[in-house]
Amino acid sequence: MKQVWAKQKGFTIVELLVVIVVIAILAAITIVAYGGISERAKVARANDDLTQLSKAIQVARLNTNQTLIQLTGNSCTRCGDTDGTRIAASIAKIEAASGTNLSSLKVGDPWGNPYYMDENEGENGSCANHDSISLTVTHTGVSGISIPFYSCPGG
Repeated sequence: MKQVWAKQKGFTIVELLVVIVVIAILAAITIVAYGGISERAKVARANDDLTQLSKAIQVARLNTNQTLIQLTGNSCTRCGDTDGTRIAASIAKIEAASGTNLSSLKVGDPWGNPYYMDENEGENGSCANHDSISLTVTHTGVSGISIPFYSCPGG
C-alpha cells in the first residue's frame, strides 16, 4: 500500500524569521533617518526665526527711527533672562513697531529655549559692537546674526 502525504500549506519557521528580521532592519533604518530629518528641520526653523527677527528689527528701527536699545528699553535682553520673559517682551515691542507677526518666536527656539538678544549699538555712546541675536544653547548648523548698524556711521 502506498502512503499519500498531504501537501503542507503555509510558511516554515525559518521563512517567518527571515521576514521578521528584514522588517526589523527596515524599521531601524527608518527611525534613524527620521531622527536626522527632525533635527535638520529644527535647525532650519531656528535659522529662519533668526532671519525673520533680524528683518523685523531692521523694519522696526526704520519705522520708529530708534536703535534696538531704545526700542526694547534694554541693553542686554538676554542678561539674567532665565525664564524668557524679557525676550518675549522685547519681541512684542519689535512686533508692534515693525507690524510683523513674531508670536511664534516668543515661545522660544525649536528646542524650547528662549532666544538671546544683545542690544549693543549705541550702548554707552559707543558704536563698537553690533546688535546680535542668537540661541541660548548652541546647536550645530545654527549661528547667531549680527544685525547691521542703524545709526552708527560707517557701519
